[in-house]
Amino acid sequence: MAILIPIFLAAFASILVVVGVCTSYFKSKQRNQIRSMLRNAEASPAELRTSTLLRENKEDGGFDDLLKRFSFIERLNLIIDQSGQKTTSSKLLLLSFFGLSAGFVLGSRFSFLPAGLTGAVAALLGGSLPILILLHKRTKNLNEFEKQLPEALDFLSRSMRAGHGFSIAMELLASDSPDPLASAFRRVSNDMQLGSALDVALGKLSALVPLLDVRFFVSSVLLQQETGGNLSEVLAKLALIIRERFRLKGQVKAVSAHGRITGLVLVLMPVVVAVIMMITSPEYLVDLAADKVGRMLIYGAICGQIIGYFVIRKIINIKV
Repeated sequence: MAILIPIFLAAFASILVVVGVCTSYFKSKQRNQIRSMLRNAEASPAELRTSTLLRENKEDGGFDDLLKRFSFIERLNLIIDQSGQKTTSSKLLLLSFFGLSAGFVLGSRFSFLPAGLTGAVAALLGGSLPILILLHKRTKNLNEFEKQLPEALDFLSRSMRAGHGFSIAMELLASDSPDPLASAFRRVSNDMQLGSALDVALGKLSALVPLLDVRFFVSSVLLQQETGGNLSEVLAKLALIIRERFRLKGQVKAVSAHGRITGLVLVLMPVVVAVIMMITSPEYLVDLAADKVGRMLIYGAICGQIIGYFVIRKIINIKV
């Protein structure tokens, strides 16, 4: 019975330590978030292009401070913010380094290209894979924001007609909307609540979401602030214009569907044929790669495929 008392005291002390550590962690996290929000609110218009003004609740380490000395890191941080990913530039570059090393090791085991070019090409592909994934997520995030924007403008218009101010309408929009629109407008609402000027807060939104419709929205709000007018009606008409543009874009996409499918078939067909030949008649490709003229034909085919892909993409990419 006596041994139970030390065990109970040890367990109680352990629980107290865990609770204290967790409480300290969450308080530190909250303080960092408040500091970040204050830095955002105090930012000047000249600092809008730096992504550190757009990032919240991210602690910097020694490696991050070293990376900030390079100008391309600001652009990389901005792309990370626009993609909506919870990562840092140092982690992304570390993943790229691991991908480059793994690609070089795997590519060195094969000899499709002479003079070690296989390892170099594989290393290039492995190192660029994290960046390509980030760019894909950025495009997906911006497209999703663009789809949500007309409903957001209608929400702001209805809120202002109901008697709410613009700042209150922005706060309601941020609380009732899904991501990625909610996170972007929440930053604007937080900046305005902390005393940031409207043009500075909306300028950050325009830098964070580089879309033409967002620039129209920012210009409409700032112009109404300077000259006056019915902002709710302007936002409602802007939402209608965006929806009409989406409808026209859908029609263009339907008309160009044949060209997109044709381009996909023309790009994938040589790759599929090469894979089938490697399975059924591998000696044919080996003899072709061993011959000097055959290698030149392979390089020419690869270059032609790449050029053809970009030409077809340029033809079917119709701007609306």
